[in-house]
Amino acid sequence: MDLSALIADPHAVALRMRQPLEPIEGRELPLFPPTYPTSKDAKKHAHDTPYTVNVLRGGGKLETRIAGLDSVQSQANRMEAVFAGAFAGSVPRVGVKVGARTVLVTELPHRLADAALRCTSLEDEIRKAFTAYAGGDAVPIARLSPTSLIYGAWDSRDTKVKIPRAVRSEILAYDIDACTRSAQFSGAFTREEFGFTEEEWKKGANAGFAPTPSVDQHGGIIVHGEIVQFASIHLGALRTLPAATPEHALALASYALALALVGLLHGARDYRLRAGCWLVPNGPAQFEVVRGDGSAGPVAITPEQAATWLDEAAQAAQAQLGVPLGGDGRVLDYQPAAGKRAINKKQDAEG
Repeated sequence: MDLSALIADPHAVALRMRQPLEPIEGRELPLFPPTYPTSKDAKKHAHDTPYTVNVLRGGGKLETRIAGLDSVQSQANRMEAVFAGAFAGSVPRVGVKVGARTVLVTELPHRLADAALRCTSLEDEIRKAFTAYAGGDAVPIARLSPTSLIYGAWDSRDTKVKIPRAVRSEILAYDIDACTRSAQFSGAFTREEFGFTEEEWKKGANAGFAPTPSVDQHGGIIVHGEIVQFASIHLGALRTLPAATPEHALALASYALALALVGLLHGARDYRLRAGCWLVPNGPAQFEVVRGDGSAGPVAITPEQAATWLDEAAQAAQAQLGVPLGGDGRVLDYQPAAGKRAINKKQDAEG
């Protein structure tokens, strides 16, 4: 498979990947999905569990419960992390320094639209880049944060420009049962040995002295069906990224696709999701090219190929689009006064 062929073929609208997974500890022990608090208006979680669980109805009265093991947003963060690590030289080095800590744009939750980055001397340039995108040129965004063109960005507090995701990945577990667990903490010493009164001992649990029960807490899930990572790259969206000239559009689309492939094949294939939820591939990943008529055909893409394509596409983006790669880059100091102005502006808008 050739990168330029995928970009050049107008009938190829998407790449999709399906990767079956298995827990490293086997199916007999619970897996632990991410947990979420209840919404402001809800008194309890849907389906009585803090996990993201949805119920699908099959034929008759059959139901299948599906749990999210890793969300689209979390997967995007895992993919983007490789551009702050092994592939940092393939993107511009732009970041913000707050106190003694520096965070790159590829690590910021809102990417180029992040409030911390907006409160630096880059503010005007960022605004102009979003405005240019809305006006038909995505290259200024690429010069600052090309991953914003891949994983999306929404400048909700200024220009209101929204860049949609071109990559989607999530991990789902099918046919699950939610478990509970209980535990009991017992200290090494008694109340009498510590010299506490009865009243003090009642408060001792908060300080870590007294026995403390934890009963009927969320205890993970047992998975009876498949565990699958589903991923897709929207070729049509990348192919139509706006640029000033057809040559720039081709270079930008090729660069964006190479970034998306490296993020997927090098960043989203680490399945150590969290404690109690480590997964491994259960067979090879299946890639398909989806065409506009609905047909799909298999395609082979390796991590090594993706890395080679990115090296070539990044060099072309630097030469043709002026995208600065790696190096010392531009790490700007956070401006506290700008942060206070942003907060006061938000408060004034809310009345």
